[in-house]
Amino acid sequence: MNRALISIFSIAFLLSCSSSAKRLDNNLDIIADSGGLTSQELVRAADKLADEIGVFFKENPREEGVFVAHYPTRNDTSEQIQTELFDNAFVAKLIKNKVYTVRTKTREQSLNEIQFSLSGLTSNRLSIGKLKSPNFFVRCDINENMFTADGEKIVEQSINIELVEVETTIAVWSEKVSYRKQAVRGNKGVGW
Repeated sequence: MNRALISIFSIAFLLSCSSSAKRLDNNLDIIADSGGLTSQELVRAADKLADEIGVFFKENPREEGVFVAHYPTRNDTSEQIQTELFDNAFVAKLIKNKVYTVRTKTREQSLNEIQFSLSGLTSNRLSIGKLKSPNFFVRCDINENMFTADGEKIVEQSINIELVEVETTIAVWSEKVSYRKQAVRGNKGVGW
């Protein structure tokens, strides 16, 4: 009996000491140790900005449709920010708002496939006349500004986005989302 009890306590002790990933509440805002934007902040900003672009196009419809070329987001901060996470969430939300993105970087690959299908070597013939050109460009960058307020170091990171009409090169819509973070004082000095 004693051996069985000791074995159970030993197993329980080993399991309690093992380290494993702990799931955190998805609704809780988490501040990154680095001071950089968290994935939640990036996705929240992407959703907000894509929704606002969706509203813009509902208020300003285009007879020919809306086709947007979204260029990869540029990170102009001192932090490593997952810009791809922002871009993917942004495009996904645009599609939900019926704003379609044109992948201009894959155009050459598409043309090669269409040319191959027209050679007669495939069973399905693709039409070259179905390619879409964007009528808008979306450019996005993330920048930061560091300053002190009441002796505290603060960093403000802003996600800036601009919608430019291709034919006129006029910026027809622009917006930004900013996040401010304050340095934390701890046993290891000042950090994020």
